[in-house]
Amino acid sequence: MKKTGIAILALLMAATFAVADNHPGGPGPGAPGGYEGGGGYLDVASDGTVIITRAAASSTHANPVAELVAIRNGAIAWTATLPSPRTETEISGAQVIEVSEPKPAAGAMPSTTLTALSISNGTQAWTLNITGRVNNLTPFSGGTYAVVLIPAATSGGTPTRNLVAISSSGVVLSTVAF
Repeated sequence: MKKTGIAILALLMAATFAVADNHPGGPGPGAPGGYEGGGGYLDVASDGTVIITRAAASSTHANPVAELVAIRNGAIAWTATLPSPRTETEISGAQVIEVSEPKPAAGAMPSTTLTALSISNGTQAWTLNITGRVNNLTPFSGGTYAVVLIPAATSGGTPTRNLVAISSSGVVLSTVAF
């Protein structure tokens, strides 16, 4: 039975890689392996939990919906609906962090919402709103670094880039412009 479970998980992983979109950014409508194709991308937590982004069963071309699926020990441990079909995710410690950027109103400053889910059970650990676009997340031992691009306030101005250190509890530890 144990060998069968491992074989099934290996086949699932191989099939997911075959249709996976390039990380980061996850799949999106029209993207290779995106919602029309039903694929997603795969990441593995330090405890061996496999996190897959996929189109939700309710997803349609007109209304794409994405979800995270956590697979542990050859079985689905939990699923969570993502806030946007173009949500990026990153594993950081015992959490998977969703990066969602709603489309801003005309002339409004973009903002990004980071939501951390517990890898063990999928419950929300914290949410953080950041002004600007998060272009990159990179885990470190105490949390996650985010590279944030803030567009120029005026036409022809220079955008600001910040490195934001975020603790594993969702608190901003420091912000450095570069």
